[in-house]
Amino acid sequence: MPKCYLLAVAAGSSLDQQSNNVTLFNLVEQVNVPPGVTPRPGSRIPLEVHAYLQADPGELGQEFEMRFSLVHLTTGLETLTDPATHRVPTIRLRTRAMGLPFPAVFGHYDLRIDFRLPGNDEWDRDPLRWPLSIMEFEKPSGVTH
Repeated sequence: MPKCYLLAVAAGSSLDQQSNNVTLFNLVEQVNVPPGVTPRPGSRIPLEVHAYLQADPGELGQEFEMRFSLVHLTTGLETLTDPATHRVPTIRLRTRAMGLPFPAVFGHYDLRIDFRLPGNDEWDRDPLRWPLSIMEFEKPSGVTH
């Protein structure tokens, strides 16, 4: 199974066609939600999730499924993305997912990656994590002196 060597959440990215290098814009560790706004069930946070994976040479051509999990640090509540199927084309693989599901409660989370082989019911969780806080934004008071 591939191993993740970079996991990041960003507002955007750019791929240079000449060098094949990727630039990530505005890495995100906190999402602020306006007071009183309750995200609708099924709504998504409009961010990019980048996962860079490394596989063993014997895994070339192998299919695997991958999903992202937002794990609440206090309660352990998990908010999962739908699984996506990938094939290992080379020993390094870059993935970009668009959007994360809004979790049911605000708080501090770890974004994690789960892998499994097609047809397998059990998921393997990669040890890498990205911290992500989803907080209700409090407007600062008008007085700043």
